[in-house]
Amino acid sequence: MRFAALAVLVGIAVAFQATLTSISQRTIGPAALVAISGLTTAVVAAGVYPFLSRPEFTARSVGFAAASGVLGAFILGGIAYSAGQTGVARTVSLVIASQLIVSLVLDSIGVFGAATQSFSPLTILGVLLILVGGILVVRF
Repeated sequence: MRFAALAVLVGIAVAFQATLTSISQRTIGPAALVAISGLTTAVVAAGVYPFLSRPEFTARSVGFAAASGVLGAFILGGIAYSAGQTGVARTVSLVIASQLIVSLVLDSIGVFGAATQSFSPLTILGVLLILVGGILVVRF
């Protein structure tokens, strides 16, 4: 249950972040926004790190972390730009719909050694309903 509550809080944070990045990028541009945001993320993480368990650094885990950072910069810049052009709700609805579809595919094939997870016809129906909702948000 705690994980569900955390996921909901993260969803709320994403909506606020998309709004803040949309406003900020209009003044400083997406590249400066990503740089400032990334620096802030690094400072916060460095402050929290000493209080967490010590991870085992491997070349693979560091490579995945670096790739995640590159994707994070693209995600933040893309959301900032798109939200500034078309609005936060439209942008986030498309991001969520595409994220869900790709996540289900990645779960089903077990990318990078993750445990595979199957999905049911009800899962597919749920995805279709989210897609329909996304289309309605984008069109109207």
